[in-house]
Amino acid sequence: MRFSFCLILFFSLTSCSVIEREVGYPGGNLGYLADRNTLFAKGQEQRVNRYLVSLALIAPLVAETARTGTEAKLSSSAIELLYGNIAKLKAASSLCKFPTLPVAADAKPGDVAIKCDAAKLKGNVNTALNFESLSYEVAKSLGDALKQAFDNLEIKANVTRIIALDPSEILRAVLGARRLIPILMDYLATFRDVSIIFGQSVVTSCEQQEIASCAAVTQSFASLINRPAGESLEQVTAQRPIYDIYSTSKAAITAGLDWKLQQWQVVALLQNVNRACRKLEAIARVDDADYQGCAVKWDKVVVNQTAPRAGKTVQEVDESTAALPKVNALIAAHGAQQG
Repeated sequence: MRFSFCLILFFSLTSCSVIEREVGYPGGNLGYLADRNTLFAKGQEQRVNRYLVSLALIAPLVAETARTGTEAKLSSSAIELLYGNIAKLKAASSLCKFPTLPVAADAKPGDVAIKCDAAKLKGNVNTALNFESLSYEVAKSLGDALKQAFDNLEIKANVTRIIALDPSEILRAVLGARRLIPILMDYLATFRDVSIIFGQSVVTSCEQQEIASCAAVTQSFASLINRPAGESLEQVTAQRPIYDIYSTSKAAITAGLDWKLQQWQVVALLQNVNRACRKLEAIARVDDADYQGCAVKWDKVVVNQTAPRAGKTVQEVDESTAALPKVNALIAAHGAQQG
């Protein structure tokens, strides 16, 4: 399976520009496409957060496509693998991590030097120094999750474009089959929820670092909250207040906002994933009453301001097949960065 994927990837590198991006761009060609089609990520932390937003969008889509117990189990496994790879990436990025953004244009060597030592590297297989390799694993599991969704739907889609995290490509694929409209509607509802959570992460980031583009994000929320009732049909038809939150938030990040996710925003995103996992469990349990998939019990989720030691977090993610340790690792790590 892995060898076949590598062969496909190798033979898809048909242009010099694609090869150059694979060689030198953060995240390779997929990172380049994601920066231009979805959200620009200017550091490792933002790249992890971009994957978290994508997970919250993709998991409900995958869940809605499952119709049989087998499809539900395969879909649940794909989501859990993606969970684990993102958690591993997040934990690794905190070890031998890159300097905090932004770095001044006249930076000195000490401003860009990575603080690390041999003991830390010997004690942890994964650190920020192999972030690119781990990011590739996340991108591959993201592609596998989406491929499972389209296998469930028995339709073909351009997975290369979709794993660049471009929502419009997902919509085009689903719109190609009219019978899938209910699935599309569910996905769009999730997109609206995630857009609001994402917009709130931009608002809280703007509170810490005000830039000109933040004004449009604030106004987009004000427009949503203050929607008047006595508007003309033309005015109502032209309105997309929630999409405006998504687009203005994206523009603020592109303009240079130091975007972060607060701990509660991570929890809110992962709640969307958990609801999807519960749907998959319900389908699978028709044939297998004891099936335990990617869903977690939230009363067992650790929500605090102290993260586990980073090395322990990586070990837990590597050794456990259950989703709970991976969810705890992601939430606790974001709690530490806010403290």
